[in-house]
Amino acid sequence: MRDLNEKERAKPEGHLAPLDTVKAAIREVVREELAALRGEKERLMDVDEAAQRLGLSASTIYKLASRSDALASVKIGGRLLFKPSDLDAYAEARRRSPERVRKLASQS
Repeated sequence: MRDLNEKERAKPEGHLAPLDTVKAAIREVVREELAALRGEKERLMDVDEAAQRLGLSASTIYKLASRSDALASVKIGGRLLFKPSDLDAYAEARRRSPERVRKLASQS
């Protein structure tokens, strides 16, 4: 199972990670475990594929990957690569709930 990032571990006792963060982490672990049970290995995606999957520009992907707490990546042979499940987890962690969207809309 994956550890929470340093930022989450550094929180004092009694402080919990946001529910969306926990849900995204659980979904990622479940996807990985199901893939392992099926004997599947995830194909790594390059920057252009990651950008297309998330609907972002390649330059934004590079910026996110440069921040250690933003988007997990691996560099192999000078190429920046991403696991599809990490991209999905990133998107899921930033998903707005319908209640939050309504609240933001009513504030404007």
